[in-house]
Amino acid sequence: MATHILWQADVADFDAWHAVFDRDAPARKAAGLKTLHVWQDADVANHAFVLFQVLDLDRAKAFFGSEELAMHLERDGIAHIATKMLKPA
Repeated sequence: MATHILWQADVADFDAWHAVFDRDAPARKAAGLKTLHVWQDADVANHAFVLFQVLDLDRAKAFFGSEELAMHLERDGIAHIATKMLKPA
């Protein structure tokens, strides 16, 4: 069974964030992640959720812990980031 990561964050503008997110798909694929679902919070328009399937756990952990990603998120106004690794029961 696959491991998944649920990522959520406040974004400055959901539509602008989603466009950049779509363009960054090759970087996530290289990091061993497959995007399964993207949601916009129904009550808070600028809060995003993403569910990833983890294809390579070591690369995915390195990606989420990278300084490059942290700088990218800070530059793009993404805050209050939370990630949760989910494994099958």
